[in-house]
Amino acid sequence: MRSASNRPSLARRCLVAGASAGLLALLSGCGNLGEPLAAVEVLPSPVAFVTAAPPPQATLTPTPQPLPTDTPIPPTPAPKRKPQESTAAIGLWSSQLQSAEAFPGFLDLAVGDAARDYQRTRNQFLIALAQQQVAAAAPEQLSELRTSRPDWLLYDRNRRIAFSSANSQAPLLDIRKEEVRSRLAEEAASLINAGAFDGILLQEVGVDLIRPTAAPVFTATKPFTEQQRREAVEGLLRAIRDRIPNKLIIIGGYAWRDGAAFAARREEAQALATLADGIHIEYFLRTPLSKTNEFKPEAEWKRDVDYLSVASQDDKIVLLTTPLGEAPADLTRQWLNYATASYLLGKNGSYTYFQFASADPTYAGDPILSAPIGAPVEPYTKLSSGIYQRRFSRGLVLVNPSNEQKRTTLDAAYKTLQGNPAESAITMGPRTGIILLSAQ
Repeated sequence: MRSASNRPSLARRCLVAGASAGLLALLSGCGNLGEPLAAVEVLPSPVAFVTAAPPPQATLTPTPQPLPTDTPIPPTPAPKRKPQESTAAIGLWSSQLQSAEAFPGFLDLAVGDAARDYQRTRNQFLIALAQQQVAAAAPEQLSELRTSRPDWLLYDRNRRIAFSSANSQAPLLDIRKEEVRSRLAEEAASLINAGAFDGILLQEVGVDLIRPTAAPVFTATKPFTEQQRREAVEGLLRAIRDRIPNKLIIIGGYAWRDGAAFAARREEAQALATLADGIHIEYFLRTPLSKTNEFKPEAEWKRDVDYLSVASQDDKIVLLTTPLGEAPADLTRQWLNYATASYLLGKNGSYTYFQFASADPTYAGDPILSAPIGAPVEPYTKLSSGIYQRRFSRGLVLVNPSNEQKRTTLDAAYKTLQGNPAESAITMGPRTGIILLSAQ
């Protein structure tokens, strides 16, 4: 007798046999199977096929990175071109250059169209500057301005149009007005771009706003105040700088003309000069109306030299002009030596350049202007004799700015620019300058 544990197996065999011989054979052949077993589900319940599966979960599809595209790089503006250093030499510049061939000297900077020719043929490192009078309009513009832009003009106390002190036909412009500044800035940029210049020399910047007589006014009754003058000049310089950020800007006029103008507005002049790359001292040792045989007193001479010392100490570009005009040969020679030696006493920066603006252009090639004096090794000092002295790495500079003859003894061996031994005791006449070279 099979145990109960074998019953499921036997029943499974009977089911198989019944499937082949029919239902009746299955019932008769299997005998007594005992108590029927519980029905066994051979196939899974149909319910299994309709039971809802869990809802599909959203699969995060990574967002594809955008394809790299070339981003246009803005063009890098060309850096400002600075002139060659004048540390160990007498740096020279000119606002009187007529042609490269006719100028005998070696220049570091020059103004005007001829500067481009000089740059190509004589000195490729020369800085060529345009120049513009930015305080006044051209005389031919007066009629149009009077008709359509009368508010752009300045007027005197009598409500008459005010004209430039540099050109009696050029009407002064009210540089306090933003539209005037914008126009002047655009004109400066156009001038530079048309001539492919490295920068611009701005002349007479606001100088007529501080002239002591017949001062122009910006309304019918009120003259400029000191603060309004300063704001007008500052606004103009900022407008021009914004328009030509990568070009040199040299400013002249206002408080930079000479030692007297600078002394009257020293803090203001230094603050405004930071908006430019350099300044132009237009009247070094001279005054606009002085005669060629008139010299400044020693105190005023010293003020000019000290002004140069301060202005050039931070390595800003400093252009220096000693204007002379027509003069006898011996007086011209005296002025040349005196002004060049005085320039060397005050020069401190690496970008300080001198111009002796004589009516005779041949002096531009004089040997004194190419003296191999070297770099300064000390500040200038006043000797007990009253002579001012400054030592250089390859020489010595002496200046007597007084109206009396002075005498001093040299402390070393020197020679003249012509190569002759210098006397150990030097006598200097009034308002004279000497450059000596070391004898070794």
